[in-house]
Amino acid sequence: MSYFRVVFIALTLLAVGCGGDGVATPKDTDITPDADADPDTDTDLPPELTLEISGEEGPFILDPDTGSVTFGVECAPQGCTLDACTLSFEGGEVVTPVECAESIELTTNELNAEGSWTLTVNTSLDEQSTSASKTFDVRYAFDAELQGFATGDHTFSHPPELESFCTREDCTITTSTTCTDGGGDTLECEGLAFPAGVAEVVITVNACATGLEPEHCLPEQVYTFTYEAPTWTQVATGAEHSCGILDDGTLWCWGNNGSGRLGDGSTTQRSQPTRVAGDGVWTQVSAGGQHTCGVKEDGSLWCWGRNNEKQIDPTSGSTLNYVNPHQIGTDTDWVSVAAGTEHTCALTGANALYCWGENSDQQLGTDTPAANQRHRVIINPDDPTPIDTFVAVAAGDAHTCAVTAQGANGWCWGNPANGRLDGVLGASSGPVKVQGAPGAPSSTTLIIAAGGSHSCAVVDVGSENRTYCWGNGDSGQNGHSSAPDVAQVSGFSFSQITAGTEHTCAIAANEAYCWGRADNGRLGFNLTFPPDATSTADPTLITAPREDWTAIAAGREHTCGIAGGIMRCWGLNISGQLGDPAVANQTSTPTPVAWPYTP
Repeated sequence: MSYFRVVFIALTLLAVGCGGDGVATPKDTDITPDADADPDTDTDLPPELTLEISGEEGPFILDPDTGSVTFGVECAPQGCTLDACTLSFEGGEVVTPVECAESIELTTNELNAEGSWTLTVNTSLDEQSTSASKTFDVRYAFDAELQGFATGDHTFSHPPELESFCTREDCTITTSTTCTDGGGDTLECEGLAFPAGVAEVVITVNACATGLEPEHCLPEQVYTFTYEAPTWTQVATGAEHSCGILDDGTLWCWGNNGSGRLGDGSTTQRSQPTRVAGDGVWTQVSAGGQHTCGVKEDGSLWCWGRNNEKQIDPTSGSTLNYVNPHQIGTDTDWVSVAAGTEHTCALTGANALYCWGENSDQQLGTDTPAANQRHRVIINPDDPTPIDTFVAVAAGDAHTCAVTAQGANGWCWGNPANGRLDGVLGASSGPVKVQGAPGAPSSTTLIIAAGGSHSCAVVDVGSENRTYCWGNGDSGQNGHSSAPDVAQVSGFSFSQITAGTEHTCAIAANEAYCWGRADNGRLGFNLTFPPDATSTADPTLITAPREDWTAIAAGREHTCGIAGGIMRCWGLNISGQLGDPAVANQTSTPTPVAWPYTP
């Protein structure tokens, strides 16, 4: 066979094997795999070790005492271990070890500085190891604001004393102030002081911690103050001065300022309200002859003015006059105070009654008061069950009356002239229990009042409140014709009563009534019948205004009261005690005090 024929046969067989003309082709059973198709030898290696640190992004604003930051740490696959966890600050070399866990909490014990921190975690599994880091910023929280005010809208009746503050030393605080008058026109404003005649003040406060990158600042704070007329809540009248408390707890006085009785740091007479010096919120005030006392919200007791009889401070070495409020002791359990002509009495939260000052008429109570001390009043101290707790007290010119906690009985002591203690002429200086309804077993004495030489009380007899007065009735101040007896002021169910030197006033169903001596206009109306009348024993309605009376106080020859939140005064005004310089010497018309700040 020739060479070409052999080649042809070979090519023909190859074609059939590749699917050509249906010629069967033997299968090659001895196939050797390609070297590139060797099994993957990587399937014998362990899975790759991974590590992740999760958590919020900074900067973190932390409370410097209790703040913390938490990060989650997760490694894979199963069986990996967390070997080391460290903190570094600002990229420095100092490294702080921390306890490794799936949740790492970092407090300010570890994060003891503001700036950039890095948490680094190392993990391993068999021969593998890896690490991960998380860098974050820490800032310490701080406060900066106007002292005592929250952001937002506020009203003011008098310019508040504003002060900004920041709770951290390295703090830059800036304020900007805009003001408008009553017509909306812009006024000049500087700092935190309100100029006169301002109707609205807007103050913005910005505060930043200095020297930090990125900058750490608080959101801008905006305070808006809008003027509104004052709202009075309490009133007190003395011999020739008056005082009142506003709904914001500030205390104001006006009138004769001899001996510093107005408490504004001077002895200058004031014909308009002047603010009593010092801070704090006042809850009660009482005006005496030439001194004034008040109780603050924190339970502290303060007095100022004349101290010639130790009516302010009975301790040795006390000053003759106090032109600023002077704290009485350090106790903070006082709830009310009553200032008489030259003595003072006050109640504690435990119902203990103390008196101090002038005692020539035994107006301080039983026994002889110890020198240089406040005297605790105890009735029948030698009895097995003495009376030593009280719920109300009133101080007159030379006598004192109080309501006991046990049985709500009325007792009085001091100068007994005219029957002012219990309606009995020639009685002892007491203490004596008030005869008649005040103190009767079936009644409860709610209010007691002590005036010049007469006394009054409001008593709950179960079906109604009845008012009784006793003592000197020469000017009709008792409201009845049975002086000096304890007798009812008929026809009215009063909720409040106040006794002046020779007149009395009260409130029933939000209407005000006065009776007694009428000269100088102290009753709030003019007597018309009989034509030459100088006094009346009939409680007579005050009609200017007629309604909305909430408080009233009778002084020596003037009266002040609150109706609809407005303070009004009437009577003698020779020392500015009515609070309105436009009033000459006297008026019988209840006149609003002239508020010193009006936009």
